[in-house]
Amino acid sequence: MKKIWIILILPFFLTGCYDYQELNNRAVIAGIAIDYKEEEFFIDLEILNNKKGSGQEETKDKTYYIEGSGATLPEAFNEAHLKISKDPYYAHLKILVMSEKVAEEKLVDVLDYMIRDPSIRNIFLPVIAKEVEAKEILESVTTENPVVSTSIQSMIENNKTNNSVSITKDFENFFNAIIDPYHDAYLNTITKKEDTLKIDGIAAFHEDKLALLLDKKEASIFNTLKNNAESLLINIPCPKDQEKTITINFHNEGKTGFDFQENQIIIKNKLSGTIIQDSCKYDLRDPKVYQQLNEQFKPIVEQEFKKVLELLKYNQTDILGINEQYYKKNREPLEKWYEKEFVYNAEININKNGLIFEVNQND
Repeated sequence: MKKIWIILILPFFLTGCYDYQELNNRAVIAGIAIDYKEEEFFIDLEILNNKKGSGQEETKDKTYYIEGSGATLPEAFNEAHLKISKDPYYAHLKILVMSEKVAEEKLVDVLDYMIRDPSIRNIFLPVIAKEVEAKEILESVTTENPVVSTSIQSMIENNKTNNSVSITKDFENFFNAIIDPYHDAYLNTITKKEDTLKIDGIAAFHEDKLALLLDKKEASIFNTLKNNAESLLINIPCPKDQEKTITINFHNEGKTGFDFQENQIIIKNKLSGTIIQDSCKYDLRDPKVYQQLNEQFKPIVEQEFKKVLELLKYNQTDILGINEQYYKKNREPLEKWYEKEFVYNAEININKNGLIFEVNQND
């Protein structure tokens, strides 16, 4: 999405030293936090510390922070830049943290500024600060996490493979989703509990505004529907002891399908489940046990998936890409998709013997 001229003229400078600066003369910015309050933008820049201590040893602090504010976003950045003794360098930007208010009211301003600045590459990860200011997220330095931006980036990438709450969506993909008329955009949310940062779910957008925050469980279900998830844990209490549970790990075996009828949208997929914890002490060698689990898990799966589908429908956020799927089949947009009846059909295999049962879900 960057200006095409940047790509066209780049080869002319690959062999020369035009505009070259030593690293020590640059302020390498790893992260940006943007808040909006009292009709002003407040930005916070996380800058890598390349200063030397005594004996040319590196200083203890890996980063330092510069703040700026203004009635507009350019004014806020300009004020911050005036406080930096070196040339601001954004080529290694890792993370952009936006507050909920920015995502709700001022997203267009952020998109416009970031996409217009030729010094900023679009491969950084945007995230939403949940229930705290963006600045508080970016300045959460600890001994284990001396560079917060890098820590958040690693957290998102590792979490994607561990419990399928996070998604790795860079700024360019996010921007393209915002301007695409056939589906809505979504990002990870980050929160802070005590002194610990953690991924707390997914922020769903409608057009260019924040529409809905999905919690961790809802985010895992959404990612399962989107084929982003490698695992979805669902547990139910034991029949004879409600304090104990049996847990099944599901994953989507194929792409989620969409069928469209006059007043219905039918969403279907195939889920494979593996029993990973059994405090109920079932005899898993007995085939009848799997039929029993079938009956127990059916209403649980129905309830959990229905809740997420209803949330998306009620908030009119098309992060599932329903309109995109309809356009591919009919070459025209689907008007008011959120007024249709949702029907969810899942074919579920919950044991190694391939026991299949149907789950039909209506709103």
